[in-house]
Amino acid sequence: MCVMMEDKLYFNEIKDELKFLTNSKVRFQILTCLYDAPATVSEIHEITDLKYSSITSNLKKLVELDYVTKEDNEYQLKTHTRLQLLNIFYLNNNLEFIHEYDEFLNNHIVVNDDLQAIGTLPYIKNIELIQANNINPYLATETIEETMMRKGRVKSICIYLHPNCSGMIQFMMNQESDFEVIVPLEFAQYIIKHAYEYLTDIPLKNIRFNIKPLRETPLRIVLVVSEHEIVVGLVRKEGNFNKNCVLRSEDSSARAWGIQVFREFEVLKEGYIDIKELVRKHNDL
Repeated sequence: MCVMMEDKLYFNEIKDELKFLTNSKVRFQILTCLYDAPATVSEIHEITDLKYSSITSNLKKLVELDYVTKEDNEYQLKTHTRLQLLNIFYLNNNLEFIHEYDEFLNNHIVVNDDLQAIGTLPYIKNIELIQANNINPYLATETIEETMMRKGRVKSICIYLHPNCSGMIQFMMNQESDFEVIVPLEFAQYIIKHAYEYLTDIPLKNIRFNIKPLRETPLRIVLVVSEHEIVVGLVRKEGNFNKNCVLRSEDSSARAWGIQVFREFEVLKEGYIDIKELVRKHNDL
């Protein structure tokens, strides 16, 4: 009973704190400005166009309540204030995402009992929904393929057999790509087969092409994270991957989320199969 009372009091404290930070438009503009970097009153005025009197009175209150510190003429957020603002930004983004893509989310599986990161899908920011159409019925899968074949570091989880697998292997072997992909076991066998069929006498430019097959863990997401964007595809509630629409974002926090999801799957099994090495040995390169 005491624990429940303590939890309730703690919850009320947090609620009151969030309410204080957000119930004044002027105060919230100042806090948002300081979230990006410390600033003077003049700099805050220049960025927000708020009146000097409003800025100084609100800053005085924020300093008194230990949300902001002042050093010389510069103001900056306390660490706990920054964390509270981050929660507010996440909550706002979460609500906006759910409102805009509620139909998409309701028709797909966006949770996994064993993995934590997938459940935070709504935290992806600055996102677009790419859907197949009459002009290009393959737009969603082409978006996945294009992102997989980017130069540089790319990490992916793939749950469908791409009809252009052989062409993708050839393309990747001839550019400076660093590709790691997690796939179901039967897909790994399919990729290995196409790797053995690839014949060449040209030195390989590929940095890395590794696959990790998972036998027991169900994969309910298609994920591709390049150095520039993230693409996410989901499984319908009926159990099959929806090839007609994907989510895409270039936001850095979205890509960080994608890497977190990839890592959670990656640690479920040790070891990769080196496709580049298979191609190299098979062609005596």
